[in-house]
Amino acid sequence: MSPPLLLLRSQIARVPSRAWLWAFAVALAVELTAVAFGLDAVRWATKPALTLLLLSHLIVSVAPGQAPARLFGLGLLVACAADLALLADGTAAFLTGMGLFAVMQVLYIAAFVKLGALQAFRNRYAVPACYLAFWAGLIVALWTRLGALAAPVAVYSLLLVSMAALAFGLGRAREAGHLAGVGGALFVVSDLVLGLGVAGFDLPGAGLAVMSTYAAAQLLLTVGVRRHLRSPAAH
Repeated sequence: MSPPLLLLRSQIARVPSRAWLWAFAVALAVELTAVAFGLDAVRWATKPALTLLLLSHLIVSVAPGQAPARLFGLGLLVACAADLALLADGTAAFLTGMGLFAVMQVLYIAAFVKLGALQAFRNRYAVPACYLAFWAGLIVALWTRLGALAAPVAVYSLLLVSMAALAFGLGRAREAGHLAGVGGALFVVSDLVLGLGVAGFDLPGAGLAVMSTYAAAQLLLTVGVRRHLRSPAAH
């Protein structure tokens, strides 16, 4: 690890891992309040803070030098950039944000594979098959309503359900619980509500639903990944 990164890690490590989670909870409360009352200026601070606080928690909670942690941590950084992109208006900003989230999904998938998510299925493919069927049915149903965004949304959502299926597998691996699997499912729910809005279905409370499920998904995925990694004490 380079000296600047070592210095950054040492500064982050001064704060206990649980404190980063409390800070995440506070930032989420402010973010949801800003969504509810349309305080867009506040969201430029609170929304990207969510993944950065989870990244800080991950850095403090795991021993350095673990490839899955680096991949997942990089995914959180990319998610932060995507969150910022989606705060801007317009199709270009939306496509930029979706592209960055696609990169995040690839990084999460790589981290989950390294942690043994594929082996956890052991010829039990019901969950991946259900996610794939859900994806195919939804894309067929919404294709004409999405217009020019149909193909990009189809590619991104395929990565999304792949990540969610592997998150379920990660939850089964090493008896680490199902937090990651629930997190993957919540990510699908969050993007489903967002996608329905893009397709022209205005759901009541959609903004709060998207952010609350998204934040919960990132939290559960982070905690789920952390359970598979060596702690600093074991390093």
